[in-house]
Amino acid sequence: MRLFSNIISGMFHPLLMVTYGVVLALTFTYLAIYPPTMKLLLAGGTFLSTAVIPGAFIFMMVKNGAAVDLELSDRHERVVPYLIFITSIMVCAFYMYKMMLPFWFISLLLGACVALILALLINFFWKISAHAIGIGGLLGGIMGVARIHLINPYWAFSIVILIAGLVGTSRIFLKRHTPMQVYAGFCLGFICTFVASFLSYIYLFI
Repeated sequence: MRLFSNIISGMFHPLLMVTYGVVLALTFTYLAIYPPTMKLLLAGGTFLSTAVIPGAFIFMMVKNGAAVDLELSDRHERVVPYLIFITSIMVCAFYMYKMMLPFWFISLLLGACVALILALLINFFWKISAHAIGIGGLLGGIMGVARIHLINPYWAFSIVILIAGLVGTSRIFLKRHTPMQVYAGFCLGFICTFVASFLSYIYLFI
């Protein structure tokens, strides 16, 4: 069970959530008409800026003794990585803007930034689950995009909700978080990305 929990935690690490979201958008929305080269540039740029660079920074922190482990178990060690991750997503959003992606797409990235900024503030007092924020944000983004395009990908909702349950259970089983920290993280991520998508929908009519 511990091995399975570690695998789930690794597969759905917070640093990978943005990339997953971009790949889903490029596959299941009208953005699927983009040529493969364009999709590769978008997905590759996202992965590099929001996963590789922040991940390398965290690894350097552990190697230099600035952090105990890659999980950043001590919440006091999470402040700088949060700032790096927030900056990396903002850079990614700017990259998407320059690539002329639609506003609803960019708004989801901005929603993720808001969630992380709030998580950073909460982190000064309480250790909220970053894994839960990530999977909650992914689900909120999917539901938000579905609302904008008037589609009902119930299979996607079902799969992501199942994954969210596995991620939350894994974090609790590994004793990385309490149930309340997981619930709070999920709600924070979900609300921020869903509201961001809703605001982008309103923006279209302004």
